[in-house]
Amino acid sequence: MRNDGLAINGIRKTFGSFQALQDVNVHIPKGKFTCLLGPSGCGKTTLLRIIAGLEQADTGTVMQDGKDISMLPTAKRNFGIVFQSYALFPNLTVSENIGYGLKGKQPKRQIEERVKEMLELIGLTAIRERFPAQLSGGQQQRVALARAIALSPDILLLDEPLSALDAKVREKLREQLCELQERLGITTVMVTHDQEEALTMADQIVVMDHGQVVQIGTPQEVYDKPKTPFVADFIGAINFFPAGTARWEGAGPNDLLAIRPEHIQIDETQGSADEQREDGISGFVQHVEFRGAFYRVSLQLANELGRHSDMNVTVDISSQTANRYDWSRNKLLHLHLPQERMLHYPAAGAGIVEE
Repeated sequence: MRNDGLAINGIRKTFGSFQALQDVNVHIPKGKFTCLLGPSGCGKTTLLRIIAGLEQADTGTVMQDGKDISMLPTAKRNFGIVFQSYALFPNLTVSENIGYGLKGKQPKRQIEERVKEMLELIGLTAIRERFPAQLSGGQQQRVALARAIALSPDILLLDEPLSALDAKVREKLREQLCELQERLGITTVMVTHDQEEALTMADQIVVMDHGQVVQIGTPQEVYDKPKTPFVADFIGAINFFPAGTARWEGAGPNDLLAIRPEHIQIDETQGSADEQREDGISGFVQHVEFRGAFYRVSLQLANELGRHSDMNVTVDISSQTANRYDWSRNKLLHLHLPQERMLHYPAAGAGIVEE
């Protein structure tokens, strides 16, 4: 394990008979944005609280730049923490909230300068005298962020800071948060269950399930090369097929094949179900959804007799080319599955196998 940044080694944590974390090992690079991603109950928030010193691990260590900080109290870790609720003081103004943690640590004039700097950084100088109840959710989030950054933390910890906001505000603040993190170069760890949030914000994604880390990689790596069916299914849309449904050389009868909806192509060269290409399948149109830049089409696969089977497939088609096709219900379409885009999962669950 590298000595720079944050190293989580062999962390285990139980609550009674419930095992929240099982042998978690993660390296969080210095100056980068890392997302802990997973469904509710997967252990991501427990891991963040152990990093912060708010929970004590049963076994394992938390190392910062090669130094063991596992037993160090939260107050001595110099970490900035932003919770989902923001936890602003309702009786203090924006300026007072931001400067609260600096009281007693710096001269008053220096605190005023730091608060001014933070207000400019988050673009809220004009409302510095307002109270939290007078702010929108997005403004409260920025104040909480500024309060955490004002202390010049070594590491910034974020516990689903955008989840309480509406979609448009969340999208805007995602951009602002990433720009801020990049400009300041603060090592940042964010907990989220939102796949889009992780894919658009993170330098590194740590995917967790049932208290274990199941994959670590860049957003592109975990999306294009998911190591397990769980990762493939949790991050983005995916189609799964038993190995016999589509061609894959060397695949066993109980293996699983997968492909993203946007990678499936409509094959216009075929005439009937029994004429389909060796690496293709056929399906009957069932439902079409307009999603702006693309249409999402649900089809029911045709069986060997050219009739409806009990298997479905989802295909994403660009809005620019969608008008070339007939989307009538039960219209038979022939689909091409590019082999280079297929994922193969052995029955034993050993992980992804590349062609």
